[in-house]
Amino acid sequence: MAPSEIVLSASSSEPVLSSSSRPTSTPSIHVHDLITSAHLYAFKSSISSLNSVSYVPTQQGTGGVVLAVQDGKALVNVWAWQRDQILLKLHLPEKLSCFSASPNGCWAVGGSVSGHLYLWELASGLLLVSFNAHYRAITSLTFTSDSHLLLSASLDSSIHVFLVSRLVGNEDTGNNGKPYGTLRDHTLSVRAVTVGRTASSSGGRCWTASEDGTVKMWSLHPPFELLCTFSFPPSIVPTTIVVDSAERFFYVGSTQGHIYHVELFRRRAELGMMAGEVESIGGGGPGAPPFKAEAGVISHKSSVTCLALSISSTHLLVGTHAGDIHVHSLPSHQHLRTILSHASPITHLSTLLRPSDLIGAGVKLDSWPVMEIKPLERMRIGKSVEDVQEVTILLRSNPHVELDTLRPLRPDQLPGVPVDAESSDKLAELVAENKRLHASLDRAVKINERMWNGIIDLKLAQPEGNGHAQ
Repeated sequence: MAPSEIVLSASSSEPVLSSSSRPTSTPSIHVHDLITSAHLYAFKSSISSLNSVSYVPTQQGTGGVVLAVQDGKALVNVWAWQRDQILLKLHLPEKLSCFSASPNGCWAVGGSVSGHLYLWELASGLLLVSFNAHYRAITSLTFTSDSHLLLSASLDSSIHVFLVSRLVGNEDTGNNGKPYGTLRDHTLSVRAVTVGRTASSSGGRCWTASEDGTVKMWSLHPPFELLCTFSFPPSIVPTTIVVDSAERFFYVGSTQGHIYHVELFRRRAELGMMAGEVESIGGGGPGAPPFKAEAGVISHKSSVTCLALSISSTHLLVGTHAGDIHVHSLPSHQHLRTILSHASPITHLSTLLRPSDLIGAGVKLDSWPVMEIKPLERMRIGKSVEDVQEVTILLRSNPHVELDTLRPLRPDQLPGVPVDAESSDKLAELVAENKRLHASLDRAVKINERMWNGIIDLKLAQPEGNGHAQ
């Protein structure tokens, strides 16, 4: 089957105005095909708020999962891509305002309304970290693609950057909550955070959207400098942001339904310089004037709650408060179609390659074991108890070992030929005959050597005169 791209979407419990075209089924997490918008599957009975749905892709022979915090409950529902029933229900210490799982499937992190942050190890369920990260509600939790950095945004207008290895490996509980860095320049609540595809513990960039009407671009390399500020009209309140995988541009959604397209590169010819040359926008630091965004390129009647780009950045998906998912073609921004699977505001929207073990793909479930997830602990335990915890790891056969059986064997790897008693006797006779021949050869060599030495001695003993007389 050729690789295809799917759309994962979720909605909240808030009702919207009913319509004849609206579904009346149970709220669910829906999976659609990106190109055709055909409905592929639904993970039923799920209601989640913004930034409370996450997924782990199927990778390295292990089936991935979808995790969703249920709105108004201290509960996480877990589905496997390959199953039509809820795999697990994980109970939480309290109701969470946001939730995220790391791309590598090792960690899960949650934030509360009080600003408390929790971090679990999924394979063991251990609560490794629990501390007050912010003094107001946490609105967003974002991992970098390598799962090494964690960014937490809050209503207190700050964004903390945590080094995951420091969080899970720090034995000093007093320093567990110390961030790796802090991004401080917004004046109002931060509503959205996104990171570049190349962002990692070694550097990269991230973008933050705030109710102060700005989007800021930051460096993820210490000291985490502000690179550029993008400002919008005073009446515009950014709600969500999505960045191109190559970091060439980004889109910003707003409560007014307008979507802004901001280029991160421009031609120098626009500045009266050499034509054809391209320079990046921003990088002037905190003292540089903000870059003013132009008029919105797309407008919808309802507030924009979620944005997503296809992997190749050929499609823009827009989730609205009305429960619609609009698909636009890029770069023309032409509206292609509308997905009407939800009856409530869209709270999650993402695109990913279709998992190989997605239900309905005709793959045997035994060939794709689901990743290990244990019930999440509600209280943190001591370091001594952590050290004796058992973590289940599935060790699968190496594909290279299986391929070796298809390659021709080298001579030293060929299996031996079975030998019977008669063959063994013949082999012994041949060995004895070989020894006799070697002994005869040794005697002949010695006789030949004595004869040769005798001739040489005889020649040397003859006088020279006798030799000339002859």
